[in-house]
Amino acid sequence: MIKRKYRKWVWIIAVTLLISNWQGFKNLSGLNDWYYRYSNISGTFTVIEVPRQGIVYKEPPTKNFILDKAFLEGCKAPRIPQSDTIVYRLFAINPLKFWRWGEYIFDWRYRLPYTDWEAVKKRRGFGYLEISKGCMGF
Repeated sequence: MIKRKYRKWVWIIAVTLLISNWQGFKNLSGLNDWYYRYSNISGTFTVIEVPRQGIVYKEPPTKNFILDKAFLEGCKAPRIPQSDTIVYRLFAINPLKFWRWGEYIFDWRYRLPYTDWEAVKKRRGFGYLEISKGCMGF
């Protein structure tokens, strides 16, 4: 049995974990704004998901986030190679961010393959920056 003086702290920690992992709290507080960033491996396609502005992607039916005509509609000059259509998440899993624990377990975004943004930036270089605004959000 938990001692009486520790019981209060256990309740405070439990309530903090529950509230901080509630999706509505994250959207209201802005914790998820500008956090969900995606890119293909060459960096010719980059997007940012901003839940507060309504820019939210749905779980792909094939469990793979693959570039198709729906995503490439805004691109004026789609020069994205056919072999580079898999989209990677650019946000890592950090166990110290307790407010994301629920997402790490249940959210489809964390099942996408991960790649480091610095590695993508090196591959992209400056030559690809002229493609179009519709293809690159950052």
